[in-house]
Amino acid sequence: MKLFLTPLVLAVTLAACGGGDAAKEAPQAAQDMVRIRTMEDSLFNATAYDQRKAQTLLDAYKAFATTHPLDTMAPEILFRAAGLAKSMRDPEQSIFLYDRIITDYPSWYRLPDVYYLKAFTIDSEQDRKGEAKRAYEEVINRYPDHPFAKDAKAMIENLQYTDEELIQRFQQMADSASVQGK
Repeated sequence: MKLFLTPLVLAVTLAACGGGDAAKEAPQAAQDMVRIRTMEDSLFNATAYDQRKAQTLLDAYKAFATTHPLDTMAPEILFRAAGLAKSMRDPEQSIFLYDRIITDYPSWYRLPDVYYLKAFTIDSEQDRKGEAKRAYEEVINRYPDHPFAKDAKAMIENLQYTDEELIQRFQQMADSASVQGK
């Protein structure tokens, strides 16, 4: 009788704590991931860009993260969604998705990437220098030993230049390097 009672108590406890839902959700999350992978393959292996397929994939990414917020793939899926939104020329949505990762998954291992890409998106896609500088400084302050901190410092230095001035600077550096190499 004691052997039977222990599994029964365990089952009732799991059901009361929502364990039954987690057991049901895992297969659904796996099915959703298969669907997402199929959509990714269709979009990324196509010879021509398909805006409708890209939007459908973006919607699937966001739906996955909303439906399965506790799944270990949720922050990765949001990260992919942010990158896809950026490639679709929707920097506002990209930044929103990066912020969602920062808020909902503060211990995710790729958070330095998220902070840096958020700053880079503000800088390169929205040309908001002051906000970009603050976002780059956040990367430096939060992750001073990460390689992105060094990149963020360089990006802050470059914020003062126009695109034309940057091109000239890089050309001068290339010319000087080729002269030194001779």
